[in-house]
Amino acid sequence: MSKGFDYSKWDNIELSDDESDCHPNIEKESWFRMKHRSRVEREEKEEADKKRICEDMTSDDIRLKEIELALNRIAKGAGGDDDEDELEDVEGMKVEAEGLLTR
Repeated sequence: MSKGFDYSKWDNIELSDDESDCHPNIEKESWFRMKHRSRVEREEKEEADKKRICEDMTSDDIRLKEIELALNRIAKGAGGDDDEDELEDVEGMKVEAEGLLTR
């Protein structure tokens, strides 16, 4: 039977990835602070983008429900006033609904 591979030679490897991209004329502490600050700023921007996207999705869902209600009301003829139904752009609302669904 074969002996398993011994991975112990990699147990105490010293990683210096952060130092490899540092210019020799820049202090390492300054470089680490700058990298940390840019990471924090990027994470804050990503969080703000997520929040904005969620708000946009919520407003799109609300608008889609409004369009569906208006289309159902027009289709059933329960609008009451025929002049109001003529003012509604049914095709335009259908196109807008499709656009909201494909986002």
